[in-house]
Amino acid sequence: MVDALQEDIVKIRTHGGSIPIAPFVETLGVPAVIVPLVNPDNNQHSPDENLMLSNYFRGVEVCYSILRTKIPQE
Repeated sequence: MVDALQEDIVKIRTHGGSIPIAPFVETLGVPAVIVPLVNPDNNQHSPDENLMLSNYFRGVEVCYSILRTKIPQE
């Protein structure tokens, strides 16, 4: 992510336990990370939910960078 953004990143646990990522990690045996693309005031799950396009475009760059990163073999 640092390579993609060319700046330091902030790592904060912000997602609840309802995101079912553990089965993928356990089944595939690969590390996983969730990259949120939303803005803090996005009114998630409400009629006026919104997403800043700049967050979306930057998130696409980060996701592309993550997908191109080789996973070290143990």
